[in-house]
Order: sequence, then structure tokens, then C-alpha cells
Amino acid sequence: MHPRRPLAVLLLSLPIALVAWAATRRAPEPAPLKFALLLAGPENDEGWNQSAYEGLELIQLKLGAECRKVRASSATQIEQALQGAAQQGFQFVYGHGFEFNAPAAKVAAAWPETKFATSGGPGSAPNLASIVLRTEEAAWELGLLAAHLTKSNVVSSLHGEAYDPVKRVARAFTAAVRSVKPDAKVLEAYLGSWDDVALAKERALAHAAAGADVFFQNADAAGAGVFEAARSKGALAFGCNRDQAKKAPDVIVASAVADIPDLLLALATEVRDGKFKGGARSFGMKEGTVRVVFNPALESRVPAEAKKAMEAATAAIVKGELAIGGS
Repeated sequence: MHPRRPLAVLLLSLPIALVAWAATRRAPEPAPLKFALLLAGPENDEGWNQSAYEGLELIQLKLGAECRKVRASSATQIEQALQGAAQQGFQFVYGHGFEFNAPAAKVAAAWPETKFATSGGPGSAPNLASIVLRTEEAAWELGLLAAHLTKSNVVSSLHGEAYDPVKRVARAFTAAVRSVKPDAKVLEAYLGSWDDVALAKERALAHAAAGADVFFQNADAAGAGVFEAARSKGALAFGCNRDQAKKAPDVIVASAVADIPDLLLALATEVRDGKFKGGARSFGMKEGTVRVVFNPALESRVPAEAKKAMEAATAAIVKGELAIGGS
């Protein structure tokens, strides 16, 4: 045997041993993202809140995040929930509603390392994003569709509470109806509730008695009452915030959809990767977040002229050539 061979073998084996040693000394994997979702309503409302809860599930699935859902509706509950999430080390806290913005601005100032976001509102900071969903863009197109569908020249527009984003949606729908039929009557009302099905049905029946034959609603769980009323009168209706066709497939022609789950996943990914951007942020058709989704079971009821008008509106909105009223 060559006298130098054992030394050569030893030297060759050193890099392997060093690599193996280094592997054992590798930095530990970072802890998973902690995400807290604050809701003012039930996560099974088949509307606004359910869309956000589906976002939480997506974040858990795609990012392996530790997630928590908290129900809070009063101003005191909201502030306590925001404060509690920050104290418990949640890196990203999302308040899903306009009502969360003012309390979040207060808490965000006290917890600069925690990232916060809310659905709209004037308050923002480097660690607080105010997310505006331009759902009014889809509501505009549903207004065009309503004008083509109505035979009575009377349509209904029913909504939960009169928050600014909700009022923008209502104004856009009405403006679009009248852009096609200036003499059309739009019966608009706010329920003061997002879950009172009986009240929503009562108001919708009153609108039907006044001649309404097409119903637009942005009322979350209470929307079921609108669909019941429309069904009883042989009328048509629209969904809002998510594709609600399965809720009333014999009544809902189309829905104004905001892709909230994917939006929440994108925000959570920013937080995880250290790329979160605070301040006012807006998402609509141009960003691919807002769109109209037709119910295949009733799409044949949509006049070709209406579809053409809606497609033209989408193109104009994306190009920035059509400014939606109330947006």
C-alpha cells in the first residue's frame, strides 16, 4: 500500500465531515406566520364574512400559518381583540370591515412591529394597510344588467348598514341603471342589519309590491330574505361579495364578486416575506380582484345586448376610461 494513501483518504473525507457537521449546526426553521382574522359577523354567512374566513383557511393551507378567528362587533370588543392579537404575538392582524379601521389605527400606533390591515377606512400607517375593494365596479355592471332585465322599470337595491364602501356600491348600481334607463325607479334601502333575514324579506316584499322585479342586495346572511322574496314573486336577483348562485340558483342571475381569499393570502405572504406595504391600497377589476360571475343555470336569461354592454364596461374600467360614480 502507498504510504501516503491513508492521509489522502483522510483529507478527502474532511470536506464530507465538515458538511455533515455544518448541517447539524444549520439555523432552525423560522416559526410559522401567526395570522388573526377579526370578523364582525358569522363566518358561514355565505357572503362577506365567509369570504374572509375562506382566506384564513387558504393562508393556513398555503403558508402553514397559525391562524385564529375572533368575533368582535362593538368598538370596545374590536379594540380589545386587536390589542389582544398584538400582545399574543400575531404578526398579521386583519379586521374584515370598515368598522375595524379607526380602532386599528389606534392599536397600530402602539404596536409598530405588528402588521395590521382593515377593509377600508381613512386610517393608515406604515404598519396599517387600508384595503379598498372596488366592488362598485362589478355593481355598476349589475346595474347595466338590471336595466336590461327589468320589465316593470322598477328595481330594488337593499343593503346591510350604511358604511361608506356599501354606499359606494349602492350608488354605482343606481347610476348604472339610470345610464341605460334614465326614467327607471330604483328603490334603495338600508336594513341596519347583516343577519336579519325576516327584515330583509319584509323590505324586499315591500319593494316587490311597489313594482320591483329585479333585486340587488349587499346584505350578507340577511340576503337570504331577499332571495326568498324574489322567488315568491317570480323575480330575479343578484349576489354580492362572493358567487352566491348556489344559495338561490333559481333566482340569482349573477354576482358581484371580490376575490377576498386570494387577496388575504397575498397580504399574508407579504408579511411573511417582509414585504408588507401599509397605507391606502385599492383593488378592483384592473388588479383582477373584482369581477361579475354569471350563474350558468340562468345565464341564458341575460340579453346579448346586456352582455355586450357589460363587456365594454369591463374593458373601459380596466383601461381607466370609465370612472364609476361613487367610487
